[in-house]
Amino acid sequence: MKKFLYITDREEYTEHNFIGPLFEKYLPEYMDVDIVYFSKYKSFFEDRGGKFIVPEHEKKDILKYLSQNNIKVFEYDYVVVRNMHDILDKIIEYRDIYKIKVGFRLTFPKITASLERARAENNSSLLKLIDTKLKLFSREKLINRCDIFLPTSKSMQEIYCPNVTTKIHVIPSAIDPQRVHSKVKRDDETIIFTYEGTLTKLRRFDVVLEAFDNLNCTDWELHIFTKDVDFANSEVDKFSNLKDKIKIYNSYTKDKILDEISRSDVGLSLLPDLNIFNTSLPLKVIDYYTGAIPTLMSDNRINSSVFEHGKDAWLCDFKVDTIKKELDNILKTPKDKIREMGQAGQQKLLEKRNYRDVAKNFAEVMNSL
Repeated sequence: MKKFLYITDREEYTEHNFIGPLFEKYLPEYMDVDIVYFSKYKSFFEDRGGKFIVPEHEKKDILKYLSQNNIKVFEYDYVVVRNMHDILDKIIEYRDIYKIKVGFRLTFPKITASLERARAENNSSLLKLIDTKLKLFSREKLINRCDIFLPTSKSMQEIYCPNVTTKIHVIPSAIDPQRVHSKVKRDDETIIFTYEGTLTKLRRFDVVLEAFDNLNCTDWELHIFTKDVDFANSEVDKFSNLKDKIKIYNSYTKDKILDEISRSDVGLSLLPDLNIFNTSLPLKVIDYYTGAIPTLMSDNRINSSVFEHGKDAWLCDFKVDTIKKELDNILKTPKDKIREMGQAGQQKLLEKRNYRDVAKNFAEVMNSL
């Protein structure tokens, strides 16, 4: 069995929605996998049986650091770096020394996201734009020196790395077949909407709240699970009529969130029409359908390529009036029909986008390099 090293950009105690199911659970069926996580608080190396905890200040020359800590780097066949193009150059330097195949994994366009956030906060500048373009150019040059590029979608590659010439293999967000469960049935008639995840100015959640504020029907609740509790409260405070209809919770563990989601009726994944939101299926959507909860989501190229409006999801433009229209439609839909849509969406993901199959395909591609 060939050896695979995955160098993540994540800290040791954060939830690893994308890393855990694929690289910790299913890929080890095909490869001997080790994973590097980083710590801002530790000054020493830890080996937790293939999970390496590395002090963050050591990441620049990570292979040298691992070697110094008795990890046999020369035994690896593949080394893949997640998002951190700033350390990719050093990994490529070691390619011939260790005879490894090098890959770069792009899960979110952080470089461009920084510029988009600055624009949303009216804090962008020509200097920041130039800096972003230089970083993007530098990243593409490094990716073309790799053996393989692993974006989350083809759209992500086309938009953010259009000049990549190396081999490309898409690793999409997917569902964990071992984690799926049925929706919890409730006897009441209230429709509970749920939103899970980050809330920032860039995501314009006030647009969604305004749509809710315009509803005539009152037989609904909105439950929000987020780390950004203060921001969520400040957004809800803008709509005095909504305070009694919305409950805001600090993010729980992933298992707890999935349990809470399964008690709701409809998930929300409505985001502005920006490239950074339109190039991969949001992980919150995966979480909703893990509990067989159908979702009201943005009508973009990625979402509409997976889900069908009215069959297993609701898709609409990111505008107050169109969101309100779909909310009205959902509130008029019988609960049995809503449950059927959730089950249909869950089944579709199990058939077309599940991590067991993604892992198998990925291992076959890597072994063909």
